[in-house]
Amino acid sequence: MARIRHIAIGTKDPEATARFYIEGLGLKEVGKLNSATAEGYYLSDGHVNVAILKFKSEDPAITEGAPRYTGVHHFGVEVEDMAKARARIEKAGAVHRPYPGTEEMKKRGNIEVKFTGPDGVTIDLSEHGWLGTK
Repeated sequence: MARIRHIAIGTKDPEATARFYIEGLGLKEVGKLNSATAEGYYLSDGHVNVAILKFKSEDPAITEGAPRYTGVHHFGVEVEDMAKARARIEKAGAVHRPYPGTEEMKKRGNIEVKFTGPDGVTIDLSEHGWLGTK
């Protein structure tokens, strides 16, 4: 079975963005990048690599446009304690984004709490994970 092991986030400020994910989600810095195409950081939770990239030219930066109806839109993080996780990510600068589908999520047994982080990336926090993740 294939496993998701890498997510890339483009940014104009890799230091601030990396710091947000380290402080807000507890990711660890596992490497730095300075190539012909991008500079930035590699972060990890021990299972997934998150690349924080500042592209040096237009060609490697080409991906979906905005609004983002296709392509990477958001990612989810399973947490043990929602109250503690919410306090941590908000302290790091995330903004809670109330979501009109919360009541429907309760019926399915999983509530995702959405936040907006640096560069407009949406991060879902969940205490119960997602279908197929256990």
